[in-house]
Amino acid sequence: MKQQTKENRRSARIPISGGVWVAWQEQKGSRTVSRVRDVSAGGVFIATTAKVAIGAKLQLLFALPEGETRAQAVVRYVDPEKGIGVEFIGMGAGDRARVQELLRRLAK
Repeated sequence: MKQQTKENRRSARIPISGGVWVAWQEQKGSRTVSRVRDVSAGGVFIATTAKVAIGAKLQLLFALPEGETRAQAVVRYVDPEKGIGVEFIGMGAGDRARVQELLRRLAK
């Protein structure tokens, strides 16, 4: 089931050609490692064929050049063949600073 939410996006997405991975899991679920396809200040698109429901809450762990970054997120969009779009709903100040630095680096 697809749900489009582009009109709800608050910040521009920046495509990532490769090299950014995220370990993620639903609460009480097994951990999955996937490639990040794009990122914004508000969330990421995770390339996966795993079945995840819209509204599911996820724990995310990124290994970035800027440093290990953790976030809580909620699934806002699902494309069963391409992946899931998630919105950040919780992140520490240091984690948010590392995401902002990633965005600056990618925008160059």
